[in-house]
Amino acid sequence: MRRLQQFAVAIAVAMLLIGSARAQEGYLAPVRESPRVAVSAAVINVFFVPLRFPVTVAGAALAGATGWLTAGNKRAADDVFGLVDGTQVFTPEIIEERERFTWSAYD
Repeated sequence: MRRLQQFAVAIAVAMLLIGSARAQEGYLAPVRESPRVAVSAAVINVFFVPLRFPVTVAGAALAGATGWLTAGNKRAADDVFGLVDGTQVFTPEIIEERERFTWSAYD
């Protein structure tokens, strides 16, 4: 009998989750971009990501060294990482200017 109750509760929870997900579908529907914008973002990323990745890795290493040299001061490390903590890839929203491109957290 105990297993039957657990199974019934699991089914009820699953049904509630599915129902809430379906209720939110209208709110989470993606906006369709034109193919030109999507292809443009992909082409830009071919050139941008190889530049951005080493800069972010170097910034993370520098932030880690800063944290280590300041005896674990997380705020100091976060401040240094903020120099490279910006947009990592171009998206269609950035190209259409619905989102803002930032190189660092201080832009």
